[in-house]
Amino acid sequence: MKKNYLQTAGILIILMALFISGCGSTAPATPTPTPDNVNVQLSWFHGVEYAGFYAALEKGYYAAENLNISLTAGAPEINPIDEVQSGKAQFGITSGDSIIIAKTNQQDFVSLSTIFRKNPLAITSLVGDNITKPQDLVGKTIGVYSLDLTNFFDLPFLALLSRTGLERDSMNYALIEDFQGANEIKAGNMDAMSGMFATDQQVMAKDAGDELNFIYYTDYGYDVYINTIFTTAEFKQNNADLVARFMRATLKGYQYATENPEEAASFAVKYDPNLDLTYQQEVMKAQIPFINTGNAPIGFMDEAVWNTTQDILLEFGLISKPIDVSTIYTNEFVTP
Repeated sequence: MKKNYLQTAGILIILMALFISGCGSTAPATPTPTPDNVNVQLSWFHGVEYAGFYAALEKGYYAAENLNISLTAGAPEINPIDEVQSGKAQFGITSGDSIIIAKTNQQDFVSLSTIFRKNPLAITSLVGDNITKPQDLVGKTIGVYSLDLTNFFDLPFLALLSRTGLERDSMNYALIEDFQGANEIKAGNMDAMSGMFATDQQVMAKDAGDELNFIYYTDYGYDVYINTIFTTAEFKQNNADLVARFMRATLKGYQYATENPEEAASFAVKYDPNLDLTYQQEVMKAQIPFINTGNAPIGFMDEAVWNTTQDILLEFGLISKPIDVSTIYTNEFVTP
């Protein structure tokens, strides 16, 4: 009897130990999904214009969204439209007018946000020359991209003339060959330079001891988003969650970059060690007002800008008929 009792007690102890052991064990961990590989085709060489992408990578925002991001630098011979269309890149950076032109060519892209909410293109001149408005250009020599104004980059200047009523032959023209700061103006080759970026050019000029005046095209009816983040309509439709995760991390990156410009500039130098850190820091600070305008969330796009862009393309015969601009952009991924 005692022996049976002891045997029973022993079995109970063993079962209890097994039960306790089982309770202490953890269930197999759920495997982490394989990150989605995403390639972004930049519109130009590496620089702080793309600071939001660098920040999202360096601060782990993409990793938190389970994304493995590659950034492919642009170059003069690379068209982001072609790279995204072919599937070599899932996202790209290009101008709003390029998206509209592509749509008229039966290429279906969607802009998901803009990097610069305000277009930084301007006519620049030295402060001492007192050229502050379009009318001050009359009788002056203007630096342009082509003497007959047929270069695509002369379009903002032509649009400004059209909207201000200034005559094309009321001023003289010279070909811009040196794009560094105000070198061409100081050399006496021209009085003002058309189509300059108010971001980096003012930094170059300031570093040379010069101060510039800016006549912004946006103030005179030329309004185009020069660097929208885009994908194909098909990719957006078939990969809605991935697109949402990518944009959430990217815009968070731009928010961080505008709040931490010097650190963001250091991120850019990591992607191209040939970049000058001090210069990148100055340009990053100069472009903040164009990225974060204070009157809408970072990345938000206005329908009026898209309509203006289309009107300009129609006016100068770059497209033959209008499109429904609501089909080529969305703000659904921009945080209100």
